Amino acid sequence: MVTSTSSTTNNNGSIGSSIVSALGSGSGIDSNKLADQLTEANKMVQAQRLTSQKTLLQTQISDYGLLRSSLAKLETAAAALGSADTFNAKALSVPDTSLIGITKLDSKAVAGSYQLKVEQVAQAQSLSSASFAAMTSPVGKGTLTIRLGDWNAGNTAFTVDSTKTGGTITIDDSNNSLTGLRDAINAADIGVSASIVSDGGSYRLLMTASTGAKNEIEVVATEDPAAVGLAAFNFNETTKNLTQQQEGLDAQIRVNGLLVSRESNQVKDVIDGLEFDLFTSSTTETISLVISEDKSVAEQTIRDFVQAYNTFKAEVDVLVGFDAELDDFGSLKSDPLAKNLMQSIRNVLTNAVPGIGEGFSTLSNLGIRTELDGTLKIYEDDSTGFRAAIDDNFEFVRDLFVPKASSSVSNIDVTKFSARSQPGSYEVVITQQPSKGTLTTTDPVDLVGIGSGTKDYSFTFQLNGITSNAISLPAGKQYGSGAELAADLQSLINLDANVKAANASVAVTFEGGKLVFTSASYGASSTVNFSAVSADMLADFGMTNGVVVSSGTDVAGTVDGVAAFGSGNILLPAIGSKAEGLSMMVEPGATTGTLTFTRGFAGSMSSLVNEFLKTSGLIKERETTIDKDIKRVEQNEEALERRSEAYRARLMAQFQAMESIVRALNTTGGFLDGIVDRLPFTAKS
Repeated sequence: MVTSTSSTTNNNGSIGSSIVSALGSGSGIDSNKLADQLTEANKMVQAQRLTSQKTLLQTQISDYGLLRSSLAKLETAAAALGSADTFNAKALSVPDTSLIGITKLDSKAVAGSYQLKVEQVAQAQSLSSASFAAMTSPVGKGTLTIRLGDWNAGNTAFTVDSTKTGGTITIDDSNNSLTGLRDAINAADIGVSASIVSDGGSYRLLMTASTGAKNEIEVVATEDPAAVGLAAFNFNETTKNLTQQQEGLDAQIRVNGLLVSRESNQVKDVIDGLEFDLFTSSTTETISLVISEDKSVAEQTIRDFVQAYNTFKAEVDVLVGFDAELDDFGSLKSDPLAKNLMQSIRNVLTNAVPGIGEGFSTLSNLGIRTELDGTLKIYEDDSTGFRAAIDDNFEFVRDLFVPKASSSVSNIDVTKFSARSQPGSYEVVITQQPSKGTLTTTDPVDLVGIGSGTKDYSFTFQLNGITSNAISLPAGKQYGSGAELAADLQSLINLDANVKAANASVAVTFEGGKLVFTSASYGASSTVNFSAVSADMLADFGMTNGVVVSSGTDVAGTVDGVAAFGSGNILLPAIGSKAEGLSMMVEPGATTGTLTFTRGFAGSMSSLVNEFLKTSGLIKERETTIDKDIKRVEQNEEALERRSEAYRARLMAQFQAMESIVRALNTTGGFLDGIVDRLPFTAKS
């Protein structure tokens, strides 16, 4: 009995503990860990999906960067193909010589053989002043008017070059010294340089013109009566207080026996496209130059493009197709823009180039064909292959690649085109001729009376709405011809500071005994007039009965029947028309013409690639969209995290409620244990 009683007591005493243990309080369960595990399991699928989306989008951003880089390299290769210089390259053969040095050979050079003789190098006129005791010695105040032109053999007559403006130098208290005069001349930038030369304890001003016989210097001093001295720098038909140290000379060159003269020893336009410097002359040496076409430049550029495209395709294939190295598809495999790009490039490679009327219009015409794997291959040897195209039809090869705008008439010239211009042919009709503003004196000019006695020939001129400062002809100067007078007037007007600042100019001619002033610009804003004229000038220059003034007109016309916009002599097709972006320069006399425009293969490829690469282009738009998608995924991740936190909070609340129940049961279990211990036959001994 004792043994039986003891066993019953132990079993009943553990009932409460067993209940509590079963409910968890005594089981060792970690509620926080369990809540974390349940929360993680609840969000796992959604989190993995969002992570996959974000990883793909981030990879696409990176891969679009790679695509952009590959496209840029392809565009560089295409741009080289689109340069006319590539297909007009020249080679030069020149013997060893000390007479000249070649400085430039460009695509404009005409192939041929040239026999060159240098008979005289160009020389600059230089004038020196009298001696001054110090560099700071005052020179007087007033102005020096410097003009450029040509002195005769005895320096007794000066002919101004009306195409050169010269300038006026002002000397006042701020620069009244030999150094001040030097600096003022140099700062004026008028084609004359000044320096100070030490001459055994004294100093002289040395004025040096640019090289050339017509760059010689005339100096007219106007002194301030309160500070005279500038007259010491006169060098004109009346007074020569400067000493000529050397005269100006033109370079003399014979090209295939033809004698040509140039002002400078930097010769840029004797042989078109060839520039060279003259070092010295020779009466005996002849230089043989041979300029020839260099097709190898174009050939290599085409080969470089084929290689560039194949490299581009290999780089992009792993982005839009299967990447064998990673054993996975590229991130852009299903991207619509990337697929559209590749298809568009394939179309340019295989389709005919719009706007080409005859010759080669596709790459396959010159033996460049697309292989089954999409790469390009150059087929060299057959009669329709690459070698035959380069050797026998090089002009067709050039026209296939290079953008070209041409006109059927010489007085309508296409000067520009833009990305908006569409290839094709356009009919141009000129309905109003462009013209320049003109002024013609009414009566003949009195050449005999001009310069006789003391007369005032001063005036103020209006050119294209700009009013000049007061201008005066040299006092007492007589003119041997009307052309000489016209040249002097043109030089003085174009020399005016206001006219120069407006970048305007006028041409003055002598026609039928009358002076004709013509603005250099075309259009309705092209105007010429006098705003003030002295009485002597009115009488002697044929203006007593007035002048005949005519304003310029803007060109007007149509392109394919649509009214175009005219400004000056520039005609622009209507915005929104197929010809938009073309710019035509129309010369007087033009009536009709046909314009033809093609971008060429290179222009078409560059235009396509630019649509993707430009700052606001298609790739940038796609990258912006992907960035927004990434932000949206990140927002969804944040929302998922908030939902998960709320879910965990609910779990913890439930666990806490359970723990409260368990604690209550634990208390009840202890109470039950006490009762059991006091029951008959279960009480502990």
